[in-house]
Amino acid sequence: MTNEPTAYQQILLKALEKEELALDMLRRLIGFPSVAVRDDLGIKSCADHVQALLKDHGFTTSQFRTEGSPIIFAEKNVGAERTLLLYHHYDVQPEGPLELWESPPWKMTIRDERIYGRGAQDNKGPFVANLLGINLIEEILGKLPINVKFVVEGEEEASSAHLSEFAKAHEEFLKADGCAMELLTTTPGSPAEIYCGSKGMVYLDVIAGGPPRFPRTDVHSGFSNAVPNAAWRLIQALSSLKDENENILVDGIDERVMKLSEEDLKALEEYKADVVGMLKDDYGLDRLLLNLTGLDALEAVFMKPSITVCGITAGFDGPGIMTIVPSTARAKLEVRLVPHLTAENTIGLLRKHFVDKGFDDIVIQDVGGGSYDPAKTPVDNPFIRLIHEVSKEVAVPASSSVVPMAFGTGPGYLFAPHAPMCLTISQVDLKGVNIHAPNENWPLKSLTNTIAFVATVAERMQRMESPHKSETD
Repeated sequence: MTNEPTAYQQILLKALEKEELALDMLRRLIGFPSVAVRDDLGIKSCADHVQALLKDHGFTTSQFRTEGSPIIFAEKNVGAERTLLLYHHYDVQPEGPLELWESPPWKMTIRDERIYGRGAQDNKGPFVANLLGINLIEEILGKLPINVKFVVEGEEEASSAHLSEFAKAHEEFLKADGCAMELLTTTPGSPAEIYCGSKGMVYLDVIAGGPPRFPRTDVHSGFSNAVPNAAWRLIQALSSLKDENENILVDGIDERVMKLSEEDLKALEEYKADVVGMLKDDYGLDRLLLNLTGLDALEAVFMKPSITVCGITAGFDGPGIMTIVPSTARAKLEVRLVPHLTAENTIGLLRKHFVDKGFDDIVIQDVGGGSYDPAKTPVDNPFIRLIHEVSKEVAVPASSSVVPMAFGTGPGYLFAPHAPMCLTISQVDLKGVNIHAPNENWPLKSLTNTIAFVATVAERMQRMESPHKSETD
């Protein structure tokens, strides 16, 4: 172990020397159409290529076979005291309308200092950068200062359908002193955010319809005073879930929500980004729901559960007139979860709520692949503190903020019981990158800065104190 860590700018200069190699690796990866479920050959070929890349960089690799996409896991154990786990995925979103792409989605193109192609940002580019970041610090120091593991799945865009099988079969492999989920980066001069967890989610079909409680088919609306209307019934049932002030009325949900810790509250108070302004500007709003501002808005976005009607289908909605009583109505209902709510207990609470409120005729069906449990690492965990220290150093003159949880969701709950986890990203990595849309791209400078950031974290992690236990259910 050296006495002083290598300066970031020195590491960045070395990272720039790897830019051509990184682009060549990414070009090959983008060339594999790897949409989960759809591209069987592309998925298999991409998985094999990811495994070969890891093996070529000195990792011991294996494939975990599933009924879907293979999961690649790899390790380089140098006998160090600390271990870093890096989670990625090689599957991507469908390309969408080809006519909207300015260059072919499966052919990497560079223009205006941006890397274009499906998977450039989500998540093939960051995988290449993280792998080369580990390789870089090994070259600089002559030996890897920490043990490193990779888990690279092929179904993240399909709700990580088989990742739980891997997690149950390889619990020992998931043990680490820190886990980075997809992105571990900060770009100089760009505000950075370190998310210490993610919300969970259940996605449900809520249905009213079918004999004997509802008619077998739509009915002439002249009988509407005598025949049950599935649309009205569903609206009434959904209205029982929240009051006019957005309070959730399902017994047992609020009681299970983890109380905000002093450390979480402090992190939110020190949060630099203007979430209120961003939401108003991006979506043309004059105010947020309930006129939320300041800390109340941050708590609502990051730390509270939510129930959302994502869509409703019922009866006739075409042009003209059709006078009917709908026989069936269906809603897509999403519940965002925070510790200590789980997908399983939340579905049970919803079913009980409808029965208790007299809506025993309402059917709830779990939409397959739409459930995640929440995951959270304490904001004062040594791994989080280390990432924050490096991020603050790199981001100047911009800020770096620690966020207790992300507003989004993901498979972090499978890793959190075994390692403190986070996702770290700069605003430049989100602005104009067209994630999940045509012309997906990633700034060229983000590629090299990620290589340098990961190398810096790997070197400094060897000095990190032993991490605390993660906050999990």
